[in-house]
Amino acid sequence: MSLRSIDPAAVLLLHQQSLAGGVDNFDPCDEMLLDAALAYPPNQLALRSGDIADIAAAYAVGILKFRPFAIGNERAAFLVMGLVLYLNDWRLNASQEEAARVMWRISSAEMGESALADWVRSNL
Repeated sequence: MSLRSIDPAAVLLLHQQSLAGGVDNFDPCDEMLLDAALAYPPNQLALRSGDIADIAAAYAVGILKFRPFAIGNERAAFLVMGLVLYLNDWRLNASQEEAARVMWRISSAEMGESALADWVRSNL
């Protein structure tokens, strides 16, 4: 499967907009960690093949693994996962509450990348 690259500027914009009104002093991110997070999915897919759910999950895990933002990495991971799906003409059909629980489970290592991919697959 071909992988459309995600522009770091788009991720920064999504993250900033998601925090608008909730944070007074926004600390954008560590750009090197953001680059590493966005390089994680293509590197993983070079090692193994995958479908859109695997790709979206790898993007979310990349953000949560490298944690480029001072705050809101779980939210950013979900937004990036959604962006990947959107760019490839897919939509996630899950409630906000369920998605939040899944992101926290990934963030706390209660759930792994393959389980996230399975969850994405079951909610497309």
